[in-house]
Amino acid sequence: MTDNDFTGEKVIPFATSASSPLGSSGSDLADMAGAGDWQDGQRFSSSVSADEVTSWVEGLGL
Repeated sequence: MTDNDFTGEKVIPFATSASSPLGSSGSDLADMAGAGDWQDGQRFSSSVSADEVTSWVEGLGL
């Protein structure tokens, strides 16, 4: 993480999990990266469909 330069990049973390929340993972990664426009992330259930993820990504307005 510290070897990557996220300067000028918008970063939106996401993960799948059967039970664990995203928690502070996004802010922890942002702190380690030291640069970038880190946005709130999204945790999906382990059974998420590709359509659900696609819909989420499309809704980000990137």
